[in-house]
Amino acid sequence: MSVMLTEEELKNIIEESGIEDIVIKSWYKEFLLFCPKGRMDRKQFFKFYKSLRGKLEDVNLYKIIDYLFTSFDKNSDGFLDFSEFLIAYAATSKGEIRKKLEFVFLFYDRDKNGYINDKEFLRGVESIYAFRGKNRKEYPPKQCVRDIFNNIDSNGDSKLNKDEFIRSCLGNKKLLELLSPYDY
Repeated sequence: MSVMLTEEELKNIIEESGIEDIVIKSWYKEFLLFCPKGRMDRKQFFKFYKSLRGKLEDVNLYKIIDYLFTSFDKNSDGFLDFSEFLIAYAATSKGEIRKKLEFVFLFYDRDKNGYINDKEFLRGVESIYAFRGKNRKEYPPKQCVRDIFNNIDSNGDSKLNKDEFIRSCLGNKKLLELLSPYDY
């Protein structure tokens, strides 16, 4: 993305996020204050995201920041441009539940191969436990992952695709709250 927001980029952001152009342009100015080159790295993302979600303690946000960054970084280049950031932020903070769940899926699918295996899932669940301050002894993350896989791996291939994951979370509010870093 260039430092100037093009009409095509603006149109795409409006379509993807549902945010009005005047609001997008205002956010873009704020974004450029944090990231004058028009894209942010993980460290800048942490500061910017924290400023938007001020109620989170630094220590809690650190538990999931790498996962959030990876799920927002659509092209996996190690940076977030404004479009990637705003579309993901809008979807995860104000978007419809299915759109949020697409980002929750990406939160767990670290290698972005379209599936969550048990190792990816365990690391993600452990970060969510730490983020939420959940008692690991009460319901150990390994047991949680095993139970979830047993219940929602509908085709028994030991990996979860996006449809299995989203369908299961939509059908089970407790599961949704357990697995997601976002508020509903």
